[in-house]
Amino acid sequence: MGYYLPLTNPVLETVDVNVTLSGLHILKDVSIGVPRGSVTGLIGPNGAGKTTVFNVMSGFLRPDSGEVRVEGRRLRHIAPQRLTRLGIARTLQGVGLFPSLTALENVMLGATVRVRSGIVADALALPWTDARQRQLRDQARAVMEEFAVLDVADRRPGELPYPIQKRVALARALVSDPRILLLDEPAGGISAGDMADLGGLIKSWAPDRTVLLVEHHMELVMDVCDFIWVLDAGSVIAAGTPEQVRSDPAVLAAYLGEEAH
Repeated sequence: MGYYLPLTNPVLETVDVNVTLSGLHILKDVSIGVPRGSVTGLIGPNGAGKTTVFNVMSGFLRPDSGEVRVEGRRLRHIAPQRLTRLGIARTLQGVGLFPSLTALENVMLGATVRVRSGIVADALALPWTDARQRQLRDQARAVMEEFAVLDVADRRPGELPYPIQKRVALARALVSDPRILLLDEPAGGISAGDMADLGGLIKSWAPDRTVLLVEHHMELVMDVCDFIWVLDAGSVIAAGTPEQVRSDPAVLAAYLGEEAH
């Protein structure tokens, strides 16, 4: 058993998850919980296993042992294409947009449960009726307006500045109106000003949505998170409020170091 901090009725949790890849023990008895309506952070040094936790939660990777629970119910045979049906949306490191589709088409794909990650042919072959396509288009345009990217709806990702691509990716995640949002390095590659705007957006989603984010920008994590889990070398070493984590000796030694001063 690894580090464990019980939480009351977490909306999303992993229980004693172990993952071994190429003979390396990547996750070791990882048990974390995400309080309902919170913004929860998952931090740690490079190679700590943060994205692996996300991959297990979203069905991209099957653990050797342990389980994922949503609303207290164990999820069996999680598949990425089922996330939307479960009320879960995930962003990827970088942007993960389909380069051959317009920004609007990319966002529309976030509203369907049939798209499998990375398979453009399936996405383009969706059997949408005209009415359903109009509905999806209206949903996508409304969310893009919220993210201030509606003016680039007809442009392809490669034509857009990186911060705008990030906003389009976030719009795609939000268009399905998820209850749980998994954000993987949402601030990667954006400026300090854009990061401040992003922080405001993330905080505005709670408590209507539950957010779990992996992020290495400590200023963003400390600003937006209600609760933080800390991984080091595949194990949970600490958990608590930003204030508690900031002053935890194990965290200072393992990850924050000079950044904490």
